[in-house]
Amino acid sequence: MQRRILGLLFTVLFLVMIGFSILFPVEPYYIQMFGATSATMGWLTASFSLAQFVFSPLWGRLSDRIGRRPVMMIGLLGYAVSMTLFALARSIPHLFFARSLAGILSSATLPTAMAVISDTTSEDERAKGMGLLGAAFGLGAIFGPFVGGVLGDVGIRLPFFVTAALSLVTLLLVWWMLPESLRPENRKASAEPISRLQAFQPDTSWLYAVAFLTTFSLAGLETAFPFFAYDRLGSTTRSVGYIFAVMGIAGAIVQGGLIGPIRKRIGEERMIPLGLLISAVALVMIALSHHAVAGAAALSLFAAGNGLIRPANVSLITRRTKVGHGLAVGVYDSMDALGRVLGPIAGGTLYVLRDSLPFLGAAAVTLLACLLFMSVALPRLRVSQESPLA
Repeated sequence: MQRRILGLLFTVLFLVMIGFSILFPVEPYYIQMFGATSATMGWLTASFSLAQFVFSPLWGRLSDRIGRRPVMMIGLLGYAVSMTLFALARSIPHLFFARSLAGILSSATLPTAMAVISDTTSEDERAKGMGLLGAAFGLGAIFGPFVGGVLGDVGIRLPFFVTAALSLVTLLLVWWMLPESLRPENRKASAEPISRLQAFQPDTSWLYAVAFLTTFSLAGLETAFPFFAYDRLGSTTRSVGYIFAVMGIAGAIVQGGLIGPIRKRIGEERMIPLGLLISAVALVMIALSHHAVAGAAALSLFAAGNGLIRPANVSLITRRTKVGHGLAVGVYDSMDALGRVLGPIAGGTLYVLRDSLPFLGAAAVTLLACLLFMSVALPRLRVSQESPLA
C-alpha cells in the first residue's frame, strides 16, 4: 500500500509540476502583452504566494480534520479554474485576480501531499519519501518548460489552457485511485482548535526560518532568470524551456536517486548546510554567466544543491512537531509561500537596477540561511536528540 501511495503521489505531483512549469517560458511574454515589466511580474507572482501564505496552514489543518484526499481534490479543481481565468484575462487586474485565486485554492495540494507522506512513512524513510516528491517536481520541471515553449510558439494563451486540463486529469486520478491516509482516530484527535502559532516550537521555528530564506532566494531567481536569459544570454522562449529542463534533470537525479544514500552517509542535519553552500556558489556562477550553456550548468548546480534542502527540512519538522502533520507541513508551505511573496518582488526590482543583482543578492541570503542553520538551528536539534525527554 505504501509503494502504491508513493507511486500515485509521484504521478500526481509530476503532472501538477508540468502544469505549473509550462508557464515559465511564456509568462514573461504573456504579461508584456498587457504592458507589464519584470517588476510587475514580481508583484504578480507575489500575489499568488501571498494567498498561499495565508491559506496553506488552513488547508493543512482542514486535512487533519476531514482527511487528505478531499482537500487535495479541492486544490486541483481550484487550480484548473484559476488558470482558465488567467488565460482569458484581458487586463492586468484580471491577471492579479486569477493569480490570487490560484494561490488560495492550489495551496491545498502540496501540503496535503506531504502530509500523506508523513502519514504513510516511518521517520527513517520520511526524507526519502519527501525526496521522491521532489523528484516528481524535478521531472515535471524537465517536461513542463519544454512543452510550454513549444505550445507558446503555437499560441501564447495555449499553455495556460493546457495547465487547466492537466489539473483536471490529475483530479480524476486522485478521485479514482488515492486512498485516504489519515486514520479516523487521528482525525478525532486533531479536531481540537489549534493555532498555526503552536507549530512554531523551539525545535522547529528556526527550520521554518531556513525554509523562508531558501525559497526567497529560489523565487527571486525564478522571476529574474527568464529576463536574464532573453537579455544577456540571447535565449528564446524555446531555449529557456530547454534550460529549465536541464535544471529539472539535475534536481530529479538528486531527489529521486541520491537523497537516501546521502542521508545515510551524512544525515539530514548536514544535508541542509551542504545544499545551501552549493546553491550559493551556483547563484554567483549564474550572475557571471554570459552564455546559455554556462547559465544552464549553473542552474543545474543550483537545482542539485536546492534538492538537498527541502526533503531534509520537512522531514526534520515532521519528526519534531507537536501538532498534526497537516498543520506542520501547512505552516512550512506558508513560510515557503512567504518567500515566494517577497522573493519575486526583490528579484524583479533588482533586475531593473542591474541584471546580476538578483542572483548575487540571492547568494547572500542563502549564505545567511546557512549561517542561521549552523549557529542556531543545528545546536537546538542536537540538544533535542540528546535530551531523554525528546
